Amino acid sequence: MKHKTLSPLVAAAAVALPGAAFACGGLFCNNSQPVVQQAENILFVVDGETTHMHVRITYGGPPQEFGWLLPVPRGVETAVSTEQVFQVLGQFAPNFQLTYERTVQCEEEAYPSAAEGDFNADAGAGGNDGRGVQVISREPVGPYDRAILDARSVDDLRLWLDQNGYQIPEQVDATLRPYVDSGAAVFVAIKLLPGEDTGDLVPLHLSFPGNAPTIPIVPTAVATQADLGIVAQVLGDARAIPLNYRHVQINEAAIDWMSGGSNYFDVVAQASDEAGGRAFTTDFAGPHGLGQGQGPLTLVNPDLIDRIAEARTVEDFSPLSCELDIFDADVSRILRSVFQPPEGEAQTFLDCLGGVGNAPGSAIDGAAIAERFRVEINTPRTAINEHFAAKPYLTRLFTTMSAEEMTEDPSFAVNPDAAAVDNVHRATATVYQCTPEGWYDYSNIRIVTESGLAFDVTNGEQPNAIRRQDGQTVRQGAEPAAAVIEQYLTSGDPTTDLDNVPEIQDRNDPNKLDAVGGGGDDDGCGCSAGGHGSPVGIGAGLFLLALGAGLRRRRR
Repeated sequence: MKHKTLSPLVAAAAVALPGAAFACGGLFCNNSQPVVQQAENILFVVDGETTHMHVRITYGGPPQEFGWLLPVPRGVETAVSTEQVFQVLGQFAPNFQLTYERTVQCEEEAYPSAAEGDFNADAGAGGNDGRGVQVISREPVGPYDRAILDARSVDDLRLWLDQNGYQIPEQVDATLRPYVDSGAAVFVAIKLLPGEDTGDLVPLHLSFPGNAPTIPIVPTAVATQADLGIVAQVLGDARAIPLNYRHVQINEAAIDWMSGGSNYFDVVAQASDEAGGRAFTTDFAGPHGLGQGQGPLTLVNPDLIDRIAEARTVEDFSPLSCELDIFDADVSRILRSVFQPPEGEAQTFLDCLGGVGNAPGSAIDGAAIAERFRVEINTPRTAINEHFAAKPYLTRLFTTMSAEEMTEDPSFAVNPDAAAVDNVHRATATVYQCTPEGWYDYSNIRIVTESGLAFDVTNGEQPNAIRRQDGQTVRQGAEPAAAVIEQYLTSGDPTTDLDNVPEIQDRNDPNKLDAVGGGGDDDGCGCSAGGHGSPVGIGAGLFLLALGAGLRRRRR
């Protein structure tokens, strides 16, 4: 078995309002230095008067330190979730597909882009500790030491966390006090159990009374980076909408189509700023098609689990491990927590436990390993598969926020009248032949989107593609990031606050653009001979496909 050391980290809290369901929280590594939270990825499922929330915990900071605190309604229950649900949901991320076509004067052939825009202790219970914090329960949950706390004041909460190895920066108090004073919330506090490290982080599942999914973002302002990415996914019967935040439709003319939409993150960040800093866009809304059969999440074979339970040594377990999917993040996490890898072989050793650092005769507890596969993999995946079967509609909402914009907790509701949204965006790039020998100019092309917007890439640059750095726009032409800024209610069409569509369509009207490739010697095919061309053939096609496959949206 491996042994690890851990220095506990504290997490600052988020705040609850009556009847709401909450996610998120703040992360801190000591009483002055916040750990930068990199992203929020949340799945909400409302089942009657109960909300299920699966939270992928992602942060940047010291790998030896971790802790988290978040407010939830009373009656909360906790369990481990599964990384696989976030991998499955990744297919609904924005996808920008650019198809290349040659001019009619030349041999016609298309080169589709393969780019994808995508951008996972001591147990004690009951009683009052005598200092204004009631420990409702405390027990191991997967790799976590999980406590549920009822605090009478922020000072009491701070004292309990300090006594139990947590530290909270003083500036957090102001963000916690309104939530504690409301009396509507209890706090879920987690840190890693001794012997675990941050490589063992697993998504957390919380369920509690309430039917209004809400992300308590305000305390996150203490420990966030500029333009924190937030993905909120909602399973339901119809499209989910931001209830107290604006909604933005993205201007496709600001997307960098040549890189497969790698600047989508930046465009959304800019569009949110144009809407006052608090707005979501909808990446996808529609039937997810994942509820057929046994569901999208795979289970570890129950028969294999039964056989694993009989293993008593590494030698007994090794042939059984060959039947496990070592590329399954949850399976890999459990195996790595049990078996010692050789130096420098943290992943490859899992393949049938080849070269495992434990001697073949070393004793293992097969029953305990089997129980972890049941409880930490099959149980949550079975429940999530049931949610996919019962809730046919998925909405994926996305935004970015910086600290100064985190002044109100976003909540979500269902609008049955809201239209579906496709996550696939398509455009065509016209490539012009430059020489009779078959060279094509890929640096000067015209892109036309399915919606009819047309714009040029000149010398390899798309001037109006929006980029951001450290929360600020660093390159922008005339294009706004938001095509439409609007406000949704729980029924009917949204009200429009700003409509940039007529201006965008007029500026990107294909009938108003000059001919592409003008200037220089022309061979009659519409572009400058001797320009930045590429020879046509297998090599060019493979280059385009490889370029597309390697592109991913940038995350901050």
